[in-house]
Amino acid sequence: MHRQETNSKKGLIWGIAILAVVLLGGGIWFGVHQQAQAKAAASSASSSKAAVRSRASAKKMREATQASEKAKDPVYKDFAADGLSFNQVQAAKQLDVTAVGDSVMLGSEYLYKELFPKIYFDAGVSRQIYEAPDLFKSLAASGKLADTVIIGLGSNGTFTDAEFASIMNTLGSKRQVYWINVHADTTWTDEVNRDLVSMSHRYQNLHIVDWHKASEGHDDWFVADKTHPTTEGQPHYVATVAKAVLAKVK
Repeated sequence: MHRQETNSKKGLIWGIAILAVVLLGGGIWFGVHQQAQAKAAASSASSSKAAVRSRASAKKMREATQASEKAKDPVYKDFAADGLSFNQVQAAKQLDVTAVGDSVMLGSEYLYKELFPKIYFDAGVSRQIYEAPDLFKSLAASGKLADTVIIGLGSNGTFTDAEFASIMNTLGSKRQVYWINVHADTTWTDEVNRDLVSMSHRYQNLHIVDWHKASEGHDDWFVADKTHPTTEGQPHYVATVAKAVLAKVK
């Protein structure tokens, strides 16, 4: 009887001892595991902060570089006030362009060539739209039609459907055509602008540059004939065209 009690006590003691060891070991393991997790979390947080700092530093460097480039770029300085972004100006410098127009476009030739140095420019005094079909055929035959075409015609008269169709057929559907509408003190201005809108619905690659609206209320941008931009109005005129051409560049 006594021996059985002794054995029972020993068994109880051993059970308690084993339980204590298990609990102690589990506690130690839990503590080590928690510490490891804490270190891993701290390391991850530190890495994340370092990555954020690195990105912020890289952004500041890019901004500083761009600011320096802006300060050195005379073309950007000429057009920034008219709403052209630095990226748009850089894109314009790389763009192959064909420009065909009348004396309104001719007066701003120097600005077109400054902003679009890769431009092929052909503008003439008193040019009318009926002259354009043969002109575009000649340019196509000589390989002078770029994928981006700017047209500034309509100040000197209206056009027929056949004339317009001939121009657009020569240009084809793959070229993007930007046609500048008319701001002029003439009886046909509204008719030309209305017909240009109608044509833009017919030809998906035809985009109307709304110079008429952009210049509304700015009589000081024009000489006495209310058609040709002054030296003050010319940058606004070219910038209006450029913003339409470069609309997808931010």
